[in-house]
Amino acid sequence: MNQFVYCDVNLCIGCGMCERQCIMSHYDLKMTDVKLNDPLQRARCKTYRQPELKVAVHCKQCENPSCMAACPVGAIHKRDDKLIFIDENSCIGCRECVLACPFGAVRMAPVADGRVMATKCDLCVDTKAGTPACVKGCPKKALTLMNDETLKAWLLYKQEHSA
Repeated sequence: MNQFVYCDVNLCIGCGMCERQCIMSHYDLKMTDVKLNDPLQRARCKTYRQPELKVAVHCKQCENPSCMAACPVGAIHKRDDKLIFIDENSCIGCRECVLACPFGAVRMAPVADGRVMATKCDLCVDTKAGTPACVKGCPKKALTLMNDETLKAWLLYKQEHSA
């Protein structure tokens, strides 16, 4: 099974700390240096705040990713560790992956060279954090890194506490 970040909408307050933690992890910044309105500081997740729902959206690292199938230049690929990545040098900014993602987890963002390219959660695997910084930094513990072990525990809990 692929790993992915799960957001419990019953706990999420829509504070955007996951976005800040993501930016800090990817750009090696301190909290005071993070500027959510700076388009060049790209968060790989997105917080949505509506009166009736607050949620952080992350890539689900799909087994058969529709974003990868939709990419006309092969810029999206699955690594040996089953994580789905976007090759920033190959992305042409066509937005096909954005349209193909059923979760709304792929977004377009500007990069330093002036291009606009696709971006999505990469679980912080290639950063100093090594694991999702958003999960560690969520003040309400609404985010969980789901893998085989955590998914089995979560399903068992749900079965025991339902009915």
